[in-house]
Amino acid sequence: MTGLFSPVPLAKQRFDALAGYARDPLIFLLVQELEWYGAEDERLVGTLTIDRTDKDYGWVVLARDKRLRFRGVSVAASIGSLDEAREQLFLELKKLRHAPAEEFHQGDESEAPTDFFTPIVGEDRLHPIFKQLIDGRKFSPARGIIEAMMRFYDDLDGNFIEQFQTVAFDARLWEVYLFAAFVEAGFVRLPNVAIPDFVFRSPFGIVGVEATTLNPSKGPRRPPITNNEEAGTYLENYIPIKLARALRKKLERSKPYWDEPAVRGHPFVLAVQDFHSPGSMRLLTHAVTEYVFGVRHSLRDGEIHVEWIDEHVWGRFREKSGFFRLPNAEHISAVIINPQGTLNKFNRLGYLAEFGDRNVKIIRRGYARVEHRNPTDPRPIPFVHKVYEPGYSETWVEGMVVLHNPGAIVPLPPEFLENACHEFLQDNGKIMSRIPEFHPYLSESGTFVPAEQGT
Repeated sequence: MTGLFSPVPLAKQRFDALAGYARDPLIFLLVQELEWYGAEDERLVGTLTIDRTDKDYGWVVLARDKRLRFRGVSVAASIGSLDEAREQLFLELKKLRHAPAEEFHQGDESEAPTDFFTPIVGEDRLHPIFKQLIDGRKFSPARGIIEAMMRFYDDLDGNFIEQFQTVAFDARLWEVYLFAAFVEAGFVRLPNVAIPDFVFRSPFGIVGVEATTLNPSKGPRRPPITNNEEAGTYLENYIPIKLARALRKKLERSKPYWDEPAVRGHPFVLAVQDFHSPGSMRLLTHAVTEYVFGVRHSLRDGEIHVEWIDEHVWGRFREKSGFFRLPNAEHISAVIINPQGTLNKFNRLGYLAEFGDRNVKIIRRGYARVEHRNPTDPRPIPFVHKVYEPGYSETWVEGMVVLHNPGAIVPLPPEFLENACHEFLQDNGKIMSRIPEFHPYLSESGTFVPAEQGT
């Protein structure tokens, strides 16, 4: 490179996607990040900070280690002004921009870089959506943000990448989503802990998370739905039965998750997503709420009527309702869902972080609770958002619902996932909700890819 060197300002969302997984959550107690920059090739990135106590300034430069993870390579503190800190940061980025990659290796990288996308099986075994993810323009924003994130994702099971590429693409993507959401919420994943799926730590506590999904499977098959009565029965019985089988399997494990050393004495949650049929996750919130609490609400004469549910029945299949009332369920602090936690969220968040084909146009539509529109009316309202237009914002946690176990031995503090929707069952069977200002109950994305010029 020749001529003047000028670092490129980075949006926080892009910096977070590239390097945010390198943060130790404790750092937020000490400093606040103010600005973010990178070299033009993003081989180096940096942030300006202010000390929360002393109110002086500092900076950090990060570069890729041998596993292609951004990690701190240079730092300064106790600088008198923001302008001086910015000047020092720019000089440090300029000085390091020509350094060989090996200079940034830190000597503790014993494994090769994590790579989700290079196929390790034959093409005939690749999941059809995985093929779209690696080959097409439509999901190029999702591919970009997952590629940045995967450098920080440890395959502790040893089969994550193969399953991500083949038969368990949806289930593994759900795990990647949970990783992103908890990091965004200020947690870091504890290393070398394979059971449960995640143990996260923050300055305020530890939480264990085990992921599961509803998949097209044996057992009760989804029937054709031809009228409203069949649709209601499907929602009130068929989906809860599938939920019961997935969640009970986790509850009845021979060696309980909550007895694992890294989890014992801390909140432990089950995180479930529904992939049993196309679009089925849109119905998940209603079905899982009724099943885990074992209660059904209906509106009669302008009042909420509460009905306690004994069991769910579908043909010859029966399952007890009220997951939180089952033996040993007191060890489950909460059940977490997010109907929005799908590939389309990765695509939207990837677009916001400036990954992928910038000609892709994403339009999101759905129904949401919007607090400021009418605080006295909780009914969801329709929304249409153009993701590609300035002003659009979205987070990983947005759309998450946390169903708290009223009988939990170790409750989950709502502050762990502050921007989620939280549901609490009351003794009278009614549910108290703590809902963020904007909470989408369901949404779908339309993604449009302009034709290539000359075709």
